[in-house]
Amino acid sequence: MKIIFIFLTFYLTGIAQQTVTDYDGNIYETVIIGEKIWLKENLKSLHYSDGTPVPDVVAYNNDDSLGVIYGLLYTWDAAMKGSNQPGDQGVCPCDWHVPTDEEWTVLENYLGGSAIAGGKMKEAGTEHWLPPNTGATNSSGFTGLPAGEFDAYFNPNKFWLLHTAAVFWTSTQTNQSQALERYLSHNDEACGRLAWYKVMKYSIRCVKDLPSDIKSESKNLFRFQLNQNYPNPFNPTTKIKYQIPDPPGMRGINFVTIQVYDVLGNEIAVLVDEEKSAGIYEVEFDATGLPSGIYFYKLEVYPAIREAGNFVGTRKMVLLK
Repeated sequence: MKIIFIFLTFYLTGIAQQTVTDYDGNIYETVIIGEKIWLKENLKSLHYSDGTPVPDVVAYNNDDSLGVIYGLLYTWDAAMKGSNQPGDQGVCPCDWHVPTDEEWTVLENYLGGSAIAGGKMKEAGTEHWLPPNTGATNSSGFTGLPAGEFDAYFNPNKFWLLHTAAVFWTSTQTNQSQALERYLSHNDEACGRLAWYKVMKYSIRCVKDLPSDIKSESKNLFRFQLNQNYPNPFNPTTKIKYQIPDPPGMRGINFVTIQVYDVLGNEIAVLVDEEKSAGIYEVEFDATGLPSGIYFYKLEVYPAIREAGNFVGTRKMVLLK
């Protein structure tokens, strides 16, 4: 039996593995989440895309070595390049922009809601996050890092929360002095939302729309799917491709079975009987020794979160000798 696993990030014509370079020559990896492409790293730009220096930007503790790991911290006005328009490019590279509050909300909802989205966004483990790093799986590929913040509102001003929190500006202001932020915590799997003062210095993640010619394909990647075997009719081998997603409301590994039955309902073969992570798979069925006729193959998926419901799909195939 031959099983081939193809990562989703490579399936989307390599877009999830593409990089983007800012004016300063910093190279960022990207990731597709829903219908958006996000940087999977915090921004490190010291110049806008037109070469103008960015004001009010610092590395944590003014330590450039920390800036390399965690990115830089920006005031809201610096991140927006003086604009008040949600979704403007601001400090982001060309063709990218500072995400709006609405875009952050779409991201959270796509990942199952704000109550659990933070865990799917946080880098897993405790290399950078202080334990317990609650719920962190990074199943979204966002790779959120706890860059902390520079508190420029309270006196005395101070750097704090490195290793314990990731705080990101949105491009949506609430009034002349405050804008909306998102934050992730080491002891919570939620993605928090707060209106706070623009003089604070936070991390920036840039975003852009998924190209229209890829959107429909991207949507399909996050649905259960059992394809028709190929070739069909077959003799004596055929291949069955199926897809296991990680949609909202589901977390962790799924248990997957694929069984083959004859027309009387007798089990002929078990092709898959194991745990699977999200991905696109292919399994080969060898019918050597079986008589010609109609057979059925059934895919059953049991999510790690049982209330998400099971998936069962059945298709017919014809063995013709």
